[in-house]
Amino acid sequence: MSDNSMPVAKILDAPWFQPELAKTLGYIRGFVASKVIWQMMQTGILEDLKHERSLQAIADEKSVDPQLLKTVLDYLAVEDLLIKEGSAESPVYRLSDYGTRFGLYEGWFNILIGGYENIFSNIATMLREGTGTHLRNGKWVGTGSCQISRYDTIPITMEFIRRVKPTATTVVDFGCGNALYLCTLARELDGIRAVGIEPNRDAYEAGLKQIAEFGLEDRVHLVNVDALDYEIREEPDFILMGFVLHELIAQIGRDALVTYLRKMARKFSCSYLMVMEVDYDIDNREVMQSDVGIGYYNPYFLLHPFTDQRLLPKKSWDEIFEEAGYEIIIDTVTSPKADPTGFGICYVLKPISE
Repeated sequence: MSDNSMPVAKILDAPWFQPELAKTLGYIRGFVASKVIWQMMQTGILEDLKHERSLQAIADEKSVDPQLLKTVLDYLAVEDLLIKEGSAESPVYRLSDYGTRFGLYEGWFNILIGGYENIFSNIATMLREGTGTHLRNGKWVGTGSCQISRYDTIPITMEFIRRVKPTATTVVDFGCGNALYLCTLARELDGIRAVGIEPNRDAYEAGLKQIAEFGLEDRVHLVNVDALDYEIREEPDFILMGFVLHELIAQIGRDALVTYLRKMARKFSCSYLMVMEVDYDIDNREVMQSDVGIGYYNPYFLLHPFTDQRLLPKKSWDEIFEEAGYEIIIDTVTSPKADPTGFGICYVLKPISE
């Protein structure tokens, strides 16, 4: 791809050279930063710095080279995660203001870096060999998704339940991840009992630990099974499908998904179906060039076909729900404070009486 046809002097004088070099270096910076920060999260070094442990103490406990660790911490100081103080010979590192709040944003790191790094690193291989040759990490996908849901889908789910059926006592959640979503609902909404369906074994086991940490073993139960293989035993007040239908439609096709939802509507005619999905609108250039659009949704849209998931535009979801026999009770988007793109679409659906 290298181009040596243009004289160097002309390149350096071109008005586009410095801006495009900066853009190119931005790709490199993001690649390196995401790799380094993720590993410092996984080793617990960022957590150690949160507790103001010294470089030498961290190196001794982790059995790492202190000089190499110093190099990493210097790098993170330039990236504004840390503040470096003291002398050059005996520097002291502590988290910056941003660094102290970094945990608020780790859900986005967990889902895209922890969950999908293996996909992004092997796209060229999958272009040749097809999907399925490299897999996502289900544990981190579920964990990151649930962490992000604190800001967008958990608040709106609680709002929906309070608006539509405040007396609700039973919820079934397909694709519950690490159960943070359900644990938060059970803690915040008195009387809610929930069943979570999670196919990934690692995410399921993380969910069991989460439930124990919340002390909700008597109110939140998990089942480690695929959504299509689970039979709801008793009619719940709400059936939740948060970012699940785009996986099911890829697995079984549109017609089979409509049939699946139609059977659910007939069997549980008094249950509300709550759906969270993403409006696939990649050609909306204004939104896609925003910080959240290019930083989150561009890689998010990229990864789905490579992991056998099928995103759809909102209009297509509206048509599927109508064909399946559901009436749209609420149709909105997640809070613009959490996601200003408007791509997070949220429904409350009710089976149409026959």
